[in-house]
Amino acid sequence: MERKIYDLLNSVPDHADYAVDAGDLDLEDVPEERINAVRTLLSHTDDDTERFLAAKLLTSWGVHEGLLVLEQCMDNYKNIEGSYPHRLRGYDDTYHQVLMTVIRYFSNSADSGRAQEARAQVYAPLSKIIMSSGHMPFEIANVFDFVDREQFLEYVPLIKQHLVSIIDNPAMHRWKITDAIDFLLKVDEPFVLSLLKEKGKTVDDFKGKFD
Repeated sequence: MERKIYDLLNSVPDHADYAVDAGDLDLEDVPEERINAVRTLLSHTDDDTERFLAAKLLTSWGVHEGLLVLEQCMDNYKNIEGSYPHRLRGYDDTYHQVLMTVIRYFSNSADSGRAQEARAQVYAPLSKIIMSSGHMPFEIANVFDFVDREQFLEYVPLIKQHLVSIIDNPAMHRWKITDAIDFLLKVDEPFVLSLLKEKGKTVDDFKGKFD
């Protein structure tokens, strides 16, 4: 990647010491010319990595065009697989990074007065992430925090399916099972207790098990 493109996608102003990366920047610290430059890169690059990173950055800043392309990147997962390995366990954590980006998109859109519009826009990518986590090791606890905070209960059926798909595979999913159980106990305790009974398990079977 050329240095100019790298800086466009990654640089953080010296005064923005609150930001870990460019996607964390408050919109007041993102000049319009930088947004336009990333848009230009997005529409002209032939490099899959550059396209993905440009889409991800625009999405973080609440630009719908970026979210649309990010969804296309998700549909071609092989092109982005391995972009973000988990720093401790080494598995592909790309979808977890996309998840946080999509949630940031909602937050920035809501701050701009577009909460209801953004609520509808993020449903498809978040749904795909939830379902993908049923057969991949990346974690989705951020989804549970998001749904709980915003009370977007349209995600509850998907999270139920997620728990059903992972509960028999603790070797892969570890604390993900506990996270899903803890969330669902708050919104549909009978469902959780029924599923655990069906599996011959209790809540305590998933507490402290993966230390």
